[in-house]
Amino acid sequence: MRAASDRSPLRPIEHPEPTVSVVVPTIPENDHDAVVDCLREQTATAYEVLVVDDAALDICEARNTGILGARGDVVALTDDDCRPPRNWLAHVAAAFDRDPDLVCLEGAVHGGRTYDGERRYVGCNLAFDREAAIAVGGFRPAFAGWRDDTEFGWRMERDADGRCAYRDDVRMHHPEPPRATLDEALEARLRREYPDRYEAVLVPDTLRGRVNDWLWRKGVWNLVDRVRYDLPNAVGLDR
Repeated sequence: MRAASDRSPLRPIEHPEPTVSVVVPTIPENDHDAVVDCLREQTATAYEVLVVDDAALDICEARNTGILGARGDVVALTDDDCRPPRNWLAHVAAAFDRDPDLVCLEGAVHGGRTYDGERRYVGCNLAFDREAAIAVGGFRPAFAGWRDDTEFGWRMERDADGRCAYRDDVRMHHPEPPRATLDEALEARLRREYPDRYEAVLVPDTLRGRVNDWLWRKGVWNLVDRVRYDLPNAVGLDR
């Protein structure tokens, strides 16, 4: 894995010996000030923040650039439209301190997006051992924009020398619905490359699970989420 850009990541928060390095991929037209402001309020102390702000990079290249530039043994990812709770990094660091075999950690997401830890490795709340991530090749640009985080997590499960886990106390607030949309070609590729994990994780072996999966593939749940988010805002119920 090599850095995809000659531009150095921005370091709005620095530390001489960080335990955790936070990487935030973004592009110039997106605002990243709010997420950095939340990161300034963390109860943890030994951490740094790298913002990779380069429109020429896809999200996987941006994440890889941040990983290679990170100084901490643990890298934590979030997105420019997320708002980390004040104890987010403290819980991340504690999880890795407690378990020396932990190489990849996924956490809960709430708000405009909800996630409860189903081995999909949502990239807005994901932490991992930096050296282990580099050893497996980092994020694959071939999947950029759809399931790149899931593919990375499954590769960490398969190839990294350690354990992957989920912790509910490692929580992230995602105010708005996700920006990604279904890419059928990448979905099919993920299924071809990881047939067993795909069947176990993304297509539960129950009628209800298969119906929900079909509805998700057709965009029904994305539409429902948009209605749930936009309607209260439109009528002023968020105030």
